[in-house]
Amino acid sequence: MSAPRNGESDVVIMGAGVAGLSAGVLLAQAGLRVVCIDPEPFPRVRVGESLDWSAPALLAELGLSGEELVAAGVGTYKREVRALTANGRLHFGRPPSWLAWWPFRFEPVTLHLDRQRFDQCLYERAQNAGVAFVWGHVTDIEFDHDRIVGCSTRAGRRFAAPWFLDASGRRRLTARSAGIGSQEWGPPRVAIWSQHDAVGAFAGTMLYLDTDSDDLNWVWEIPIAEDRQSVGVVMTLSRFQTLRRTGKSTAEVFMDELARFPRVQSIPASCLGTVRTRSCRPYVSTRVTGANWMMIGEAAAFIDPLTSIGVTSAMRHGSEAARLIIDNARSPARVRLSLTEYDRRVRDVAGLFNLGINALLYRPLLRQTVGFRWASSAYVILGYGVMGDAVDLSKHDGDRGFVASVGVVFPRLFEETRPVLGNLTQVVIGGTEDADPRGELVQRA
Repeated sequence: MSAPRNGESDVVIMGAGVAGLSAGVLLAQAGLRVVCIDPEPFPRVRVGESLDWSAPALLAELGLSGEELVAAGVGTYKREVRALTANGRLHFGRPPSWLAWWPFRFEPVTLHLDRQRFDQCLYERAQNAGVAFVWGHVTDIEFDHDRIVGCSTRAGRRFAAPWFLDASGRRRLTARSAGIGSQEWGPPRVAIWSQHDAVGAFAGTMLYLDTDSDDLNWVWEIPIAEDRQSVGVVMTLSRFQTLRRTGKSTAEVFMDELARFPRVQSIPASCLGTVRTRSCRPYVSTRVTGANWMMIGEAAAFIDPLTSIGVTSAMRHGSEAARLIIDNARSPARVRLSLTEYDRRVRDVAGLFNLGINALLYRPLLRQTVGFRWASSAYVILGYGVMGDAVDLSKHDGDRGFVASVGVVFPRLFEETRPVLGNLTQVVIGGTEDADPRGELVQRA
């Protein structure tokens, strides 16, 4: 669908990533006129393939089922997580059956995604719902005090609407126009990744963690199709730059890092596709809402990829923003409170996940003193406790649960936020066994 000629619509979305597309689908299905502006047409390659166990409910809200996505070759089932640490211990996690019961209601299986195919699928769904796409760079955002009154593209087109959603990712268009800062955690990191042919991979995410190093470099291995895997390395930017200054290409740095991990060291360079990089420094915007606008997805916050909740968070932001706009049409007086709640929830949840993973896992003191598993346990308790803090319990009756100050999660939290059940949570819930250097369980006599 083409954008309205006069540039008028009900909602303008700046960015067509997972967050922007999710919001666009839900808004258009509710009958609103939606324009989505993005500089890069589809198809396109993205990283971030591993979903957490709360994702199936968000996919269902978009009209997508795991079975259909797997059958269409868009993804594979993710049934467990394995994390191999430097001491040869294999930490593994699979959701126990009770997590499917009330109040949790988590699916026992989630997905890995081929992001190029998934994003294309979501784009086509948004198109079919009636979202109008404009391919171009937003170069100017006009403000009237705290209200956005319009935005313009490099081609000179101007768009106005009662609502604006910033889904521009790390470009953070609204933040830069309004002078809104961000809080960052840890040193800058870089992910180097590619894809390769692989058959017979187990149905889960595999992590290899160099827990003996001060910087916790790590590798992921994720099956995104029956015959294809994504493999990536995360390291500090300073280490990457040091290796590049020795004359190595990015691909050579990538292969040398993989060679440090026995299971993935045997991948021939000839089998790899294009080697790509992206920044991985976690951040949270110091403010994510205004009078008629919200930041969603990575425009609002970037959560460390070790958690595997980035794509899930993008879908959740899109869903919450769409619901806020749709509900506001029926109850305008509530919009300011709803915006305040969204702002607090997004920043608190992302901020505490990033703080926890940086302080308890990336920094070596606790991890090397008490071990990876206990450090992960502390991180999970901290993360879920803060998600409870981000829930406004005052508007609910007290007969169905509460969040204790020590961070224990109870029913109302799950009803309100559908919190994540990511990689590290599964490691804590799961078990630990000895493993051989390739990450396989050692058979006990």
